Amino acid sequence: MVPKISLLSSLLPIIFFILCCSKTHIKGFWVIFFYSIASLLSDGFLAASEWANEHKFFLWNIFTFVEYSLLSYFFYLTIKLRIVRLTIIVISIIFYIVFFSLNRTNHNQYNSLLSFISEVVILALCLIYFISKMKQPVEDSINIFNPEFLIVIALLLYVACTLFLFIIANHLSVKEMDEYWIITNYSNILTNILFSTAFLLYRYQNKKSPTRESHSVDYTSPNDR
Repeated sequence: MVPKISLLSSLLPIIFFILCCSKTHIKGFWVIFFYSIASLLSDGFLAASEWANEHKFFLWNIFTFVEYSLLSYFFYLTIKLRIVRLTIIVISIIFYIVFFSLNRTNHNQYNSLLSFISEVVILALCLIYFISKMKQPVEDSINIFNPEFLIVIALLLYVACTLFLFIIANHLSVKEMDEYWIITNYSNILTNILFSTAFLLYRYQNKKSPTRESHSVDYTSPNDR
């Protein structure tokens, strides 16, 4: 039941983005939108395909790659500090080298090390985001009603809920993995709800109220006489 709810919850941020943010020029929101699509496709494929279930470790490794790429790019766009952006690029290059090196031989084993590295990097970027915001002027500092802030909170909670699981994943049997994976399902539901709330909040804050068209009378004009 919970996996089905988790799968359905993956639709929420996609629907809310289309309804509320489809015309936005904020690239970070688009990244989260594509991340939500990737998450939905991954969960849906695993739920619907027998082949996917037999090769789920391989698919989880691929999703780790996609997840890290999109979320690190989100923070690259969001955090404007040059040193942080340079660090993201360097760490990402190292991550990709390690990823392809470890996945070149065995595709049927879940690589919890890569997931752990990915989660730690995202956790660090969440904390750097908060620190950078606290150092800004009051009007630009942390605002709980900022959609961007809600997205970072969602990612922080997601990492906090799943980090320990990824640490011990390689030491669990398949049965134990399925039992503990419910933690990931619940964290996905919470993350998707917060993503959807962020998109809805963006729409509310940027909703243009209809303005009355003003017409100044010019008595020198024949149309206004």
